[in-house]
Parts: sequence; structure tokens; C-alpha cells
Amino acid sequence: MRLKNNENKYQVSLQAQDNYKAIDNQNNELMAKLTGQLINEGKRPVVGDEVIGELQNDFVLITDILPRHSVLRRQSNGSKDREQVMAANLDYVFITMSVNQDFNLARLDRYTTLVWDSGANPVIVLTKTDLISNTQLENYQSQIEVNAYGIPIIATSMNEISSLTKFDEYLVRGVNVAFVGSSGVGKSTLINKLMNQNVEKTNKIREDDGKGRHTTTSSKMHLLGSGARLIDTPGIRTVGIVGVSQSATEQTFADIVELATQCKFNDCQHEAEPGCAVKAAVESGRLSAERLASYQKLQHEMQYSGLSSRQIEQAKTDRMFKSVGGMKGFKNQVKNSVKK
Repeated sequence: MRLKNNENKYQVSLQAQDNYKAIDNQNNELMAKLTGQLINEGKRPVVGDEVIGELQNDFVLITDILPRHSVLRRQSNGSKDREQVMAANLDYVFITMSVNQDFNLARLDRYTTLVWDSGANPVIVLTKTDLISNTQLENYQSQIEVNAYGIPIIATSMNEISSLTKFDEYLVRGVNVAFVGSSGVGKSTLINKLMNQNVEKTNKIREDDGKGRHTTTSSKMHLLGSGARLIDTPGIRTVGIVGVSQSATEQTFADIVELATQCKFNDCQHEAEPGCAVKAAVESGRLSAERLASYQKLQHEMQYSGLSSRQIEQAKTDRMFKSVGGMKGFKNQVKNSVKK
């Protein structure tokens, strides 16, 4: 795109309702506003978006939004069918989990699916490792390696600042990264350490249950000394999935996808079908029942996304009959159970 003399490229660093800030190519952060045309067309940039703008007296007037190379989105709060774009143009997304009550492999499956779907690369970050023993940490890492094979893992401890050097290979000039995770996992504390300043407000965790309150209310981009741009996102209570591609799910559950190639039926749902290699793997201990349940729950959510409650019930009924060979198979199954 050829720019006019009074135009320049910027990157959105803050979006809170209709309030924006943008960073210029000299790393200056300026207040920004949208043109009436963008507002009327429903085009609103998010943090990380590259935009075209005209410098006014004391703000940047955003006139256009450039194409994105990645988009991190999740299910919008309060709506199962609407999506919320969290950030754009990311290279890496750090999935932050603390090694306390927050540690949840099913939630990790959801995060990795969202990141693969975004077009960015996931990195798993374990926080508060100073609260557990080395043996416990190795156990957590082993569990993750089974579920998220090949995804890098960074274990951090605020008592060992040297653990932060593990981020150096990712936080380089020209790279955009984001941190995601539940409230109270230590995202903001970690970002403060990486930036060596108190840029994010942190709230003390309740000692009885390890939970905290939301400390980040909107996505915000920060400039690091290395030249990388880091985005902190609001804490997520529920990792909702909507509009996710099948390929993203297959990347997250590559082990189940591989097993499924050995099933008797190509459209096996891994529930009650005969000759199911996935169920056989669960029975033999090669695959955990929890992992399969996580996969099936995601598949069901994707399948029923956008359907009414009546359509969902009909789809469930159809799937149940299909798994036993249709209505005729269902009747035979009932007849055989009665004979027994």
C-alpha cells in the first residue's frame, strides 16, 4: 500500500472500548481515534493491529487497518456464538499456568487450540515453581509433554531471576508476543519482571485458595528493551471455543488423530462404535480417559456452535443412532439387552 505524504504506519497498543493508543516507527505512543467511515463500517482495530494513520495536532487519526498475519480470538463472555478478538499479528503466545489449583490439562488443550488456530506459535509457561519441589515440577512437565508434545515449556520462579533468560530467544526485535492465562496465575508479575518495572498492577492472591482477581482489564502492548513488543491480555475465567478450525484441533490432539486412522470406521466418534482404536488405547492405558474426554468436548462444542437448543438435541440424537448403526441397530441393541 502506497502511503500519502501525511500518512504513516502505526501499531495499536491499547484498545479500551472506543479509546485507542498507537505506536509509531520511532516507538512513540500516541493517542488515536478512528475515522467516522471505519466506525460506520464496523471496522475496529485491536491491540497488535497495524494501521494507517494521519498525525493530527495531539493524536493519530486511524484511516485504515492493514491485513493481519495472525488473530488470537476466543468465545465472547456471555455469548456462545460470538467471538472476541484478543490481539492480532502475534508471533508467539505464552500460555501461562501456575503450578497450584490453576494447573488443568483440559484447559491447556483449549489454550493450545486457540493459539494454533490464531496462526501464532504456542509456548507454555509454568509460574510459581518455587512453591513446589523439583520432583513435583518434573511431574507437571511430564504431563504437559504427553498432552502438548513438541511445544516448548518454560518454568519460571520469581526467586530465580535467571529463569527469565529462557524468554530471550523469543523476545527479539520485530517480534510480537502475548501472554494469556487465568486470573491470578502471575502473568502481570512476570511481565513486570521481564520489563524490569511495575507496568502492570498486581493484586495479592488469597492464600487459602490461591485465587486472585482480574488485574488486567484490557489488552495492552508494552515495548521491551530488546525491541520485542509484548501484549498482556485480561485474565480468562472460561476458555470458550467458537469458530475454531478443525486443523487447529488436530494439531492439539495429534495423538488421537493418529490413533483414529486405525479405527474401523472413518467417521468413528470414539464413543460406542465397534473397532475403535482410540477407545482401545484408553482401555490399554496408552491414552488417558481425561485426554479423550477433553478432545470429545471440544469436538462437540465445535459441532454445535451456532445451533439452537432444539437443533443441538436433534444432532445429539442423530449421532447416538449413528454410533450404533442407525435406528435399526439401536432397536437390535435394545432387543439384545432385554434378552440378557
